[in-house]
Amino acid sequence: MKLLLTPIGSLYEMLSDKPKFHHYLLLVLLGAIWGSSFFLIKVTLETVSPVTLTAFRLFFAFLALTALVMVLGKKFPTDMGTWRRYGIIAVTGNILPFILISWGELHIDSGLAAILMSVVPLTALFVAHFWTDDEKMSLPKITGTLVGFCGVILLVGPDVLKGLGDSVLGQLAVAFASFCYGATSVYARKTGLVKLDPIVNGSAILLCASVMAIPMAFILEDPLSLDPTLESIGALISLAVLSTAIAYIILYYLLGSVGANFTALNNYLVPVFGMVWGYMFLSESYGMDAFVALAVILFGIIITQLGKKRRKILGGPVLASGKTGE
Repeated sequence: MKLLLTPIGSLYEMLSDKPKFHHYLLLVLLGAIWGSSFFLIKVTLETVSPVTLTAFRLFFAFLALTALVMVLGKKFPTDMGTWRRYGIIAVTGNILPFILISWGELHIDSGLAAILMSVVPLTALFVAHFWTDDEKMSLPKITGTLVGFCGVILLVGPDVLKGLGDSVLGQLAVAFASFCYGATSVYARKTGLVKLDPIVNGSAILLCASVMAIPMAFILEDPLSLDPTLESIGALISLAVLSTAIAYIILYYLLGSVGANFTALNNYLVPVFGMVWGYMFLSESYGMDAFVALAVILFGIIITQLGKKRRKILGGPVLASGKTGE
């Protein structure tokens, strides 16, 4: 309701502004958090099956965010329409991609998974163009998105692409998960959910996802028969609290503030931080080509943000139809 009361012109101006410095910081932080996810998933999968991992990752994240909602005295929405949209996002943005990525990583290496997941900005760019009025394609967006994608390939290593012919189903699983993420981000913007409190959004979506995922885990797998190691349990809790609960607060704040296209660019930073964490905790070393790739990725992100101020000045007032005045 709050979104509907916002003047169309004010909403346009808010979404047409270039992201502020703190938006870039949050984008980097989100990339850093999700950059650790592939490693944590690998560790968890050593002794926990994919659907069970998804179910309890969602459930523990729900508990963490719900505790925060209660401490801060926030309220959940009461209308069924909002909860129906929460349910859709729970499936397309949580259960389905989590299971697909977890299953896919059983069959492909993490480098190829990182490249396939970097399709998210391309998906968001395409879907937002046809599904929204204020996030249309532009030459800077298309160019920057493609440059960033090439940077990810350079970072992970072009040799990884040689594995594209292997385990096609595993690759398709991760690629479709990336499509789900991109489309879901646009859907959340399109329906106005991103204008609600990001903590409440995250908690409510995770509640819906948990209610569906936990019975699924017991039907498809046998969680009680598993004997997870302490390392897997620790990785699972980290996935739930850090990579899901905290990440969701940042995600829905950015979606509401700067839109789906900019937010989706964090997927180009995910493999960058995968490299950073590997250097810090796994003693991995990288050559100059890795830093060149990092520069290409950052350059791509910068390109996507060019021209926004100029379009805002030249566009004129926004009419109720969503078009600019002549």
